[in-house]
Amino acid sequence: MGSISAAQKMYDASRQRSAKNKNSRSLQVTASQDLVVGSQPLPVSNQQFALLVSLDRGARDVMRAACRQAGYQSLDCPNFADAVSMAGEIGVTVCCIAASATNPGLCQLIKELREALIDGAPILMMSAMSDIPQQVEALFVCGVTEVFAPTAPEILTRYLLNRDTERVGPHGQHIYGKQVLLVEDSTTVAFVVRKTLMEHGLMVDWERSAEDGLESLKHKKYDLLITDLVLEGNMSGVALVSRLRQSGYSEYALPILAMTGFDERARRRELFRLGVNDYVVKPVLEEELIVRTRNLIIANRLAIRVEAQHARIKMLESSDALTGVYNRRMLFSMSEKYLATARRTQGVFSLVLVEMLGVDDVVVQYGSDAGDEVLSDCARAMRQVARSSDIVARVGDARFAVALPYCAAIDAPGVGERYRRVLSGQKPFGMPLDVSVGTAAFDVAQDSDFDHLFARALHALEQDSVAIPA
Repeated sequence: MGSISAAQKMYDASRQRSAKNKNSRSLQVTASQDLVVGSQPLPVSNQQFALLVSLDRGARDVMRAACRQAGYQSLDCPNFADAVSMAGEIGVTVCCIAASATNPGLCQLIKELREALIDGAPILMMSAMSDIPQQVEALFVCGVTEVFAPTAPEILTRYLLNRDTERVGPHGQHIYGKQVLLVEDSTTVAFVVRKTLMEHGLMVDWERSAEDGLESLKHKKYDLLITDLVLEGNMSGVALVSRLRQSGYSEYALPILAMTGFDERARRRELFRLGVNDYVVKPVLEEELIVRTRNLIIANRLAIRVEAQHARIKMLESSDALTGVYNRRMLFSMSEKYLATARRTQGVFSLVLVEMLGVDDVVVQYGSDAGDEVLSDCARAMRQVARSSDIVARVGDARFAVALPYCAAIDAPGVGERYRRVLSGQKPFGMPLDVSVGTAAFDVAQDSDFDHLFARALHALEQDSVAIPA
């Protein structure tokens, strides 16, 4: 009776939490709250729960010991009636059942548990191997993941330990929780493939036709597409692959694993030409399916990470890390191209240099972080003034440049004064800032390259700084 009472307390607590948030299927309690089983508090953070279902208390004790050795906390359920509700509302990561395979209500229970369990959690059976083989086989059809003998609980422990290891790829890359879209018109094949993938922690959506697969891709991002090549409907798997690659789904954006009943060299060559990343031959071996799936997902995640790093490096090469505007290197590179165009077409090009005076005083009184904030605010204000074609860059500690394509010499001083007014109006921490400005317009006779134009603008800036009263 003690175990029944503990399980009932846990179930009632789960129902109360579920009523507060019906959309949540995972266990949610605050750090100060513990679930209580018997007299032992059960911490909920980063914990895996095993639901133990059996009418026999002794069988639950055997399963509890096996699960504890694998690092799982156990939740007792002494009757079939509460099993489905507890599995769906408490956030169970594995379900262990001890019962005879000949139990008439067992298959229906397993089917309901399979629907209720989150993320394809495995259902493990402890049943005597002397049971009728056909009955044991029927349990697998209903949704049982594996069957163990009650006389060898250490095998169950080893399975649970290996299960957590299976979630991790080479060098620790995780595939657990990644999204997979399966397109397969055969219910039998789809059941086996989906079951295998979900047992390894993958989230699998299943569509019967290529058309339905395309519709799913419009609404959700997947880490991998697995498709049969022969599908019901107007579009084959080959046509699906071709459509996706032509629509912009690259081999890195969406890796594709094809399933085929043919293994001719010409067919393989055609699949890779269409854009398939890899393929498996039917009947699909579980080990091969998992290895190829894992390799494609990990390669995809690594490619995305490398692409993001390249984008970051490219941004750092061209922009100032503090203010976000272009850096000196990018200013010179881009301005040289504009200058060459102006020289070739007899066009116009101007440059404005701006220096903030007084930032050092802000740093002395309020610290370097305050000085950085002032510079960032100044850069933001300059970007708001600049035209879309202008190039705003930071070229010194408190010095900025604005390259002005298509700006004539007569207009450049006015642009410089506009920047002076905007920046002089800022009073960070109540301290007014002085602004010196220097401008120069491209002159074919004087400016053989951008360095010469920059030097003339710098000279004008220094002259303006001298003119500002101390």
